[in-house]
This record gives sequence, structure tokens and C-alpha cells, in this order.
Amino acid sequence: MGKFWTIVGSEYAQVVKKKSFLVGIILTPVFLLLVTILPALFAQRGISTPEQYAVIDADGRGIGERFAQSLTRYMLDDDSTTQAYKLARIYSIPGGDARRIDSLRVVLDSAIVSKDLKYYVVIYPGIEYSDSALMVSKSINFRSGTRFDRRLSDILAEIRLESSNINLPVDSVLGMTRRIELIQASPGGKTKAFESVYFGALVFVMIIFFSVVSFGQILMRSVIEEKNSRIMEVLVSSVSPFQLMMGKIVGLGAANLTQIGIWVAVGLVIFSARGSLEVPTEVSGILFNPVLIGFFVLFLVIAYVMYSTLFAFVGSICTTDKETQNFVFPITMSLMLPIILLMYIVQEPDSTVSVVLSLIPVLAPTMMVARLNIASPETFTFGNPVIMEAVIAAVLATLFTLFLIWITARIFRIGILMYGKRPTLPEILKWVRYK
Repeated sequence: MGKFWTIVGSEYAQVVKKKSFLVGIILTPVFLLLVTILPALFAQRGISTPEQYAVIDADGRGIGERFAQSLTRYMLDDDSTTQAYKLARIYSIPGGDARRIDSLRVVLDSAIVSKDLKYYVVIYPGIEYSDSALMVSKSINFRSGTRFDRRLSDILAEIRLESSNINLPVDSVLGMTRRIELIQASPGGKTKAFESVYFGALVFVMIIFFSVVSFGQILMRSVIEEKNSRIMEVLVSSVSPFQLMMGKIVGLGAANLTQIGIWVAVGLVIFSARGSLEVPTEVSGILFNPVLIGFFVLFLVIAYVMYSTLFAFVGSICTTDKETQNFVFPITMSLMLPIILLMYIVQEPDSTVSVVLSLIPVLAPTMMVARLNIASPETFTFGNPVIMEAVIAAVLATLFTLFLIWITARIFRIGILMYGKRPTLPEILKWVRYK
């Protein structure tokens, strides 16, 4: 066991003592910052199944009924005979009783979390003067948000014109037809901006991506170099191939966690000065959400061990960097997929596609972290579907990683001593069966 920890310490020291390690600590956050401030192309998602919504009408003039009627014009993209939005119920609260509204919102928030409801809209008294309404949903949906905004704005423009005099200047007419500000919020009453949701998820996914790829490739190249220089033969004469493989993975993983730990420490210092820096509450709500951060660390560790094992497998069967390219590409693409699909995930985090992809072990770390950032659960409870799905995804990914370690260990013990031509698939399968 002492030799195992010697390998761990050696691999850790080789990375941490390099100047490139310090450079990476500084440049990686800078690169992530540059990526997150680039303008995103807001994809418009189609509606394939009717989306259920409710309306809280606290105005008392039938605006809720008029709003629901106006939405009947929208049909499904692939079925022009079926309405895109299905009204669950209109709750009329004459006088705008704040206590009744708050209690009703708690009930509707639970319905959204349990996926019995997609949206609900709150229409407050005197909305034609306040120019604001509230749309609550788990995700930020650009198409539905724009449609709801337009329909409410048209209704309020009609109300203003009906109550106005005939002879009015142009500016007054434009004031009557102005658009409202439809605020989108998540269950629980917290408003959320697209930028914080999208870029918050992007930052977490990019941290996992760079940590896994950079340290995984270091591990792969280390195996290839030691294999070609015949140092590997000396090492396996002192330790078992399994100890050697896991020692490299754990040692580089410790270096990885050291780098992330430094970032966390810097973040804590910045957060302690948030009063003078005026850090937005949405940002602090993401960075210091214990449930989100806990799952992020868990999935980061799982992703690192899983993909490092894959990189160790590639290094054991290849002898040059050129040979590794065909293997590295699919590994990298599996980590890139959530970044490519992030715009869709932000709009539909609970869709069948998002849920299924987040349960696939090789995609679970990044996909699940993105969905957790969007849902932002503040308490750990299995009553929340996204928490349950995150736990299931973590268990499946862990079991897959253990299986992957077993397979790779059997291949690694033979592959690191093989030179010349890269082994074929039948040969690799034979290595797995060797006693």
C-alpha cells in the first residue's frame, strides 16, 4: 500500500510543481469568463405537446378570461388542429387579496415542481398602470414568454383605448399601446434572468470539461511516455498494474482538486467582500447553493475518475499521440454534448430528452449539473424530482465507473507492456478474459 501512495505523491508533485499548473489556475477562469460573455444565439423551441397553464386574475375585470381566449390562436407546430396551451384553471381573486394570492402561489409552485403544470401567470390589480405581470415556470421559455407578453400587452392596450377620450395626441395613443414587462420567475417567487441561468450552467459544465480533458490527457501521455521509455517495465516489477493505474488517477485527481480548491478559496474571499463589490443575488444564489455545489463536487469527482479511466485505457493500447486521436475525439464529444444542447436544456430541463440524456452515465456529470443549476433546489429532498433524478444519475454513473475500472484494469495490465502495432478489438477482448 505504501508503494501505491508513493505513486500518488509522485504524480501529484509532477503536476503541481510545474509552472503550467499556476498558469492554468489563472488562465482557465479567464477563458471561462471570455466564453460566458460572448453573445448567445437564442434558439426558438417548437411546442410538440400541449403545455398546461393556470392564471391568477386579481384584477377582477375578466382580463384572465380574455388572456386565456387569446392563447387559443396558437397551435402545435406539428399539429395545426391542437392548441399549444391548455388552460387548467383561472383563479379569480377580486380585490387582489395578497394573502390569498401568496397561498395560491404556493400550491401552484408545487404543481410546477411536480410537473402537473407548465406555467402560471399572475395578473395584479391595476395592471394597465403598472405595466407588469408575472409568469412562473421552472424553465426560461423564449417563445411562450414572448407570446404571453404580446397577448397581455394587446389586451391592456384595448383597455386603455376603451377608457380614453377620442381626440388624443399620438404620444398618448402610443402610451396606451405600450408593451408590458412580463417578468419570468421560478417556483418560490424568485425571479431569474436568462444570463444567470445559461451562463451559470455553462461555467459549471466548462469547469468539468476542462478539468477532465486536461488532466485526463496528462494521464494518457504519461502512460504512453513511460511505456515507450520502458520505465513501465520497471514500475510493474515493484507494484501491480492496478495499483499503478489507480495511483496515477488518484494523484492527478488530487492535483485537479487542488486547482479547484484554490478557485473556491478565491471565490470565498470575493464573496466575503460582496457588500462592496455588489455581487448580484442571483450569482450568489448559484455559487453558494449547498445542494448545487454538493452535487457539482460529486459529479466532478465521478466525471474525473470515469474519463481518466478511459484516458488510461487509451494510453495503455496506444504507443503514439497520433494513434490516440481516434479515441480521444469521441471522449471529448461526449463531454461537449451538454454544451451544444445547453440552450435547449435551459428551455426544457424536464423534457424526456433532457432527463434521458442526464441518466446516461457518460453524459450524467455535465448534463445533470446543468439541469440542477436551472432548477436551483435549495434543500435536499427526494420529493423534488430533479433531486431524485440526480441521485439516480450519480448511482448509475458510479456503477458504470466501477465496471469501467474493472475492464480497464484487465486491459491495462497487458497493454502497458505491448509495443509495436496497436491491438485489434478481438485482441483487447482476449485480454479482458485472461486470468
